[in-house]
Parts: sequence; structure tokens; C-alpha cells
Amino acid sequence: MPVYKGMEIYVVNSKTKKIEGATNRTKIGNTLTNVNASSKMQRIVLDHKKCKCISRKHGNYLVAVTMEESVNSSSNIVAILIVGIYLTSASCLLVLMLSRALKEKYEKEKYMYTSNTDGLTKCFNRRAYDSDMEKLDLNTEWAYIFLDSNGLKQANDSLGHSAGDELICAASNCMKFAFASYGKVYRVSGDEFVVLIQESVSNIDSILQVFDVTIHDWHGKYSNSISVLYRVVKSSEQDFDSVQEISKLADERMYQNKKDYYTTSCND
Repeated sequence: MPVYKGMEIYVVNSKTKKIEGATNRTKIGNTLTNVNASSKMQRIVLDHKKCKCISRKHGNYLVAVTMEESVNSSSNIVAILIVGIYLTSASCLLVLMLSRALKEKYEKEKYMYTSNTDGLTKCFNRRAYDSDMEKLDLNTEWAYIFLDSNGLKQANDSLGHSAGDELICAASNCMKFAFASYGKVYRVSGDEFVVLIQESVSNIDSILQVFDVTIHDWHGKYSNSISVLYRVVKSSEQDFDSVQEISKLADERMYQNKKDYYTTSCND
């Protein structure tokens, strides 16, 4: 950007005082400690030269326009006018750059959220589950909880899909209430969930008790109760060859649990 003789424009991080933008690119990366946000003309020393300075603050940045005092005084009126124009232009440009950066950040975060989140329950989805499973370390302590919500098909058939959605959302909300402080909750299929606990694994029994109480106390619009079966596998139980072996063992335990559950229900 062309500037008036003896004039420079700087974009300064107000916290670190680092110059992040300047009409003289050699100044980028240096510090500008003697400039503060002020609507009044300041007198500073810059590179051993006396300068006049006007600055404005926008967010975490200062936009400063400096002018050497050695510049011919007969040009002061023109110079001051140019300072005002440049300061306004630079401020508008900075605001535009920041708004674009914030918009891009928001769009990126929005994409990451929607691509990894189940639309109905707002739990993490299968895509996020597969990604996180690849990052697990068998040499660390963590717990894999496989959960299955019972009665979904019956609720859909007898009361409609709104009732089924209520059960799924209720189950997920109870899971998030009990487990979210210690790990992540994933909806991996229609009525199946997985929780990966990576904090306070030694307290897993008390954490599960909280979940049991939460499930027991739930009452909804279409149903008065909810049933969720689960089984737990800890990474430290035995020498597993892979994280998939842990998920397979949890699935086998759940299958036996459901078999016992329905056998008992039929006998009752």
C-alpha cells in the first residue's frame, strides 16, 4: 500500500505488542511497545525518530498510523488528512479481515460438529466413534461400555415414532448426564450406544450407579419408564491384541445379557 512520505501504518497485537502487519514489511515481527489506543495524537520515538501517532483498537488489535515529525511542516494539513483516511481504511480492512477469519473458523467448527454428531440425540456419531477408536492406546487405562436401549421397536409399533424417538433421546440424555464428565457417548446404530470412559476408570462402579439411578427415575410423555442394558470391558482386564477385540468382547457380553433379559421377561 503506498503511503505519504514519512508515514507508516502498523497492525499490532494489543496483548503481545507484536507487529503483525505493516506497510514496511521489514517491521513485521518486531514489537511496538510505546503505542496505546487513543483518539488523541501521541508523540513517540520509533527507530530513533520522533513521530506523531494516531491509533485505534479493534478487538485484540491496534491499528496505528505514524508520521515523522521531520516531514515539512507545510504539509501538515495534507498529512493529517491522509492519516485520517489511512487510519479509517486500515481499520475497515482489519475489521473485514477479522470478520472473514471468524466466519471461516465458525464454518469449520460447524462442519466438524455436524459431521461428527448424531442429528437426533446430539451424541457423537458412528464416524466420530470409528475415528476415536483408532486413537485408543491399549497401554492406557480406559473402559468400553456397550449399551442397548430396550423397547424401541415396540414403542414405534404401538405408540408411533415420536414415542420411539423419546426413548432414544431419553437414553442418550441419561448417558450424557452420567458419563459425559468422564468420556464420550456415541450412538453407533439405531438403539445401540457406546461410551468410552477415559477419566476416573477406577470409579466406574459408582459412575454406573449414577446412570442406573438416572434411568430408574426417568418418566416421559409417552412412556413411564425406560430400560437400558449395558456391559463393560476394561482395557486392563487382559492382554488384548487390539481395541476391536475389546469391542467384540463387549458385544458378546451384551448378547448374553440380552438373552438372559428376554428369557427372564418371558418367564415372568
